Amino acid sequence: MAESEPTKRSITLQLIRKRSEHNEGLVSTLEELALHQEELQSIGSVLGRTCGKTLRILLLQNNVIERMDPCAMKYFKVLEYLNLALNNIACIEGLNGMECLRKLDLTLNFIPIENLEKSVDELVGCPLLEELFLIGNPCMGVGDLGASNQNEETPTAAASANTGGWDGCRPYIIARLSNLRYLDGKEVKRSERILALQKLSALTEELRILSKCHLEQQQSTINEQLDEEIDNDDAPTHHNPQTRTKISNEMYAEKQTKEKQETAHLVPQKGEKDWEEEHQATVQKVREREEQQTISAGNQLKANGEIKQCNQGKWSFWFEESDITNGKGGNLIMTIALPKHLSTSLIDVDIHPTYVSIVVKSKILRVILPVEVKSDQSAAKRIASSGHLELIMPKTNPAEVAIGMAHVRSRQVSDTSKGNNNVQTNDACEVKQQSKGERLGHALLREALTVESLGGIVGTNCSNFNSETDEDEPPPLIY
Repeated sequence: MAESEPTKRSITLQLIRKRSEHNEGLVSTLEELALHQEELQSIGSVLGRTCGKTLRILLLQNNVIERMDPCAMKYFKVLEYLNLALNNIACIEGLNGMECLRKLDLTLNFIPIENLEKSVDELVGCPLLEELFLIGNPCMGVGDLGASNQNEETPTAAASANTGGWDGCRPYIIARLSNLRYLDGKEVKRSERILALQKLSALTEELRILSKCHLEQQQSTINEQLDEEIDNDDAPTHHNPQTRTKISNEMYAEKQTKEKQETAHLVPQKGEKDWEEEHQATVQKVREREEQQTISAGNQLKANGEIKQCNQGKWSFWFEESDITNGKGGNLIMTIALPKHLSTSLIDVDIHPTYVSIVVKSKILRVILPVEVKSDQSAAKRIASSGHLELIMPKTNPAEVAIGMAHVRSRQVSDTSKGNNNVQTNDACEVKQQSKGERLGHALLREALTVESLGGIVGTNCSNFNSETDEDEPPPLIY
């Protein structure tokens, strides 16, 4: 059996999130993305499925992408600028139907003369394409339209003179793409377009003959080029897709080694899958333990049958009641203050008639309810604005009022101890009421006496002052 090809390095969701910091890490609304020098071998379908509907600018230069896969490119409906410079593209494909594409950069790729007609056919389906860069590709020649008109040599001579390129490449592209304004950074003038349209039929025939000749020349040397290996470090490096891919693989291995060394001493952080696995294991253990303890009254149950409460996550929670209106209501509402961005998959709720058991991110919250509820009719939901968890539990007796946790604990006591406790409680309440009344009465009496004494003092002072001033005569005048 033939060995399977190794998986090509493509764009991943983690890489997209890493490069979308300018958009606060939001992938679904991403409009611009730069993934240059990431040693990518293919685009993949992840990018198009996540943000293909909103992406307008995509920069993928200086990678080793070998193909513009139509299955990956079909998702980009509003793409306006695509940069694939310095890659291993051999043919333009997957762009037919991109109505918003305005600029395409394919500088220094490997588009040969035999794939030029097919590539231009693909670009005809982009009605708004205004700028195109093909400089540095094998199909591009060195002359201009005037030189190609004066040159009456055979196609093979033209190909040899331009080392595999074609002088008629520029006029051919200008004639085929009517909306093109700039080619390789040079403005397409009206006169140049008119001359190109006049020679379009001749250029097309010349291109097809030249493509056949070029294919025949490559047939004899293609196997030797694929088998060549550079054993000597001093040997010259050829610029071809195989060499660029080999260099990219070496650079990628160096980057991976460097990242491992940098993260070797860091504390590993748990991912979402790790948390979910740990959470599910904890939930299973807790539920099995509760079932066993409910049946056999094990360690978790006290001798009198009371459930042990715990709050391992230190979550804040509170109870509320809904009023009875029109025969409806009588619900006990428990709210747990959970983080807003906590995944709901890390929350497990188990409601019993007398208590609630919740597992939040492997932390247990077990609370006794103030009143008995109907567990089969209860519901749990997350509040979108705050992320809090809300449990709505109908009461068994809608008219019963929840008076606090102390009341729940006192209800767990046996009937025999209840009677004694009630007598003692009544006596204690009477004593407290009497002492409170006595203290209140004494306080009022003290206040009254204080007011009277103050009034009496003030009155006497005023009367004495007035009497003295009336009886005393003014002092005699001294001359």
